[in-house]
Amino acid sequence: MELPQLGNTLFGDIIYPTRNRSLYNHNVAGPKMELAELEMETSWVMPSPRTPTEEEVLKIYEDVSVLGDIERYLKIVYKPFYCFAMTSSKFNLEELELLMNVRFERDKQVAVFINRHSPICSLKIYPNGNVYCHGYSRESTRTGLIKMMGELEEMGYNPRWHRLKFNVVNATFSLPFHLNLRKFHLQNPKATKYDPVKQPFLTYKVAGTMVKMAIFPTGYVFVMFATTRGFTKVAIAHILPILYGLKDEKQENRELDLSMGDIDYKVIWEKFFQNEYDISIDF
Repeated sequence: MELPQLGNTLFGDIIYPTRNRSLYNHNVAGPKMELAELEMETSWVMPSPRTPTEEEVLKIYEDVSVLGDIERYLKIVYKPFYCFAMTSSKFNLEELELLMNVRFERDKQVAVFINRHSPICSLKIYPNGNVYCHGYSRESTRTGLIKMMGELEEMGYNPRWHRLKFNVVNATFSLPFHLNLRKFHLQNPKATKYDPVKQPFLTYKVAGTMVKMAIFPTGYVFVMFATTRGFTKVAIAHILPILYGLKDEKQENRELDLSMGDIDYKVIWEKFFQNEYDISIDF
């Protein structure tokens, strides 16, 4: 019996048969696998993500080849930038679908979806007058929404609005250990605010930027007030070496596991920061 030829994959430690099978062999003869293949235990299952080293984590954006592993390990979630305006108009979505290059999915959501390329952004317009704009930076969402208001005015609408509202949280991540926030505050009294009696988190402002972070003793971190994805990444790269020097060895791993998986906990605090640190521009 001829053994299948083997080739290397990008993962290095996995081999796969390079001989192609016909569609018939896959669908009909597939269950009758060759004994040689079974003995070699070849498998198409993807390997588990590799756990990055501490050195790699502390240099998070320097090596793109391990960036995916680090982002999974830290559970980094980058939030899209969005801008919101509440107007005085009532929009006819069927009319917008006919007059503009939009997508209207009636069975999914009561809104029209619009993509624009200058700047690159996506918008949603609701019949009650609310307009959302998502983009790659705070400025692109602002510019995209203002341009859309101009288009709506040309169509005969009068979307009067007085304020643009932006999202506060730009990213979140979670460290695999607890933090000694009191130690952090004593080391950086001017850059941090910490009063555990009033709030369970510490706030830290990155020098030279508008970026602020809310850091919880469980190792969960909110990155806020960044104006671009680049500033978000600069802040994360800056804070990681600091936080790795603040490990609180007294906390039990069992408590850590419970805190990292609480989705409601994360959503509630994100809403809190959005309301507490409202970013709005009056017009």
